[in-house]
Amino acid sequence: MAQEAQHFDVTNIPELIRIAQEVERTKQPCLLQQDGKDLAIVMPVTRIKKSRVKGKPLGKNDSFSKLIGSAVEAEPTDASKKHEYLAEAFIHHQQ
Repeated sequence: MAQEAQHFDVTNIPELIRIAQEVERTKQPCLLQQDGKDLAIVMPVTRIKKSRVKGKPLGKNDSFSKLIGSAVEAEPTDASKKHEYLAEAFIHHQQ
């Protein structure tokens, strides 16, 4: 699990604002150094894109749409009588 980055307000530090805006514009990280020593990397923030619905919308003649309501029209199966079977088994077990 990734650790959340520490927040640091740069509103009153114009040089850092300039660097951050350049990183955002170019989408390239920037290595900060002091006397030749690497201190930090400023990286652009990746934004989460909203996913778009892919494919065509469903219509009345679509295979999926034809399934709607088919369960209601179908004849009952043995599974629909499970409570009756359980009651019957319980009665036989009690005797």
